Amino acid sequence: MPAKVAPSTNKLLSLVAAAAALPLLGLYGLLMYISTPSPTGGMEPTVTTICYVAFTFLFGALITVVLNFSSQLSRQAKGQYTTP
Repeated sequence: MPAKVAPSTNKLLSLVAAAAALPLLGLYGLLMYISTPSPTGGMEPTVTTICYVAFTFLFGALITVVLNFSSQLSRQAKGQYTTP
């Protein structure tokens, strides 16, 4: 039996979990900017491509988990207890 939490608390936590994706997107953008080669230096194009792919998979997975958790909390706030 899932723990009983007030629906208003679940709504708030759902919003907080969804808002947690914004700093992740900001950090992703910053890391993409840092790993981009520039005329004054930077990484080699092959290493840059590997960084792009690695960061995309990593942040894509993290953002997917955060948004799924947010939607689960939102459903629970509405009284729809679904299990995966």
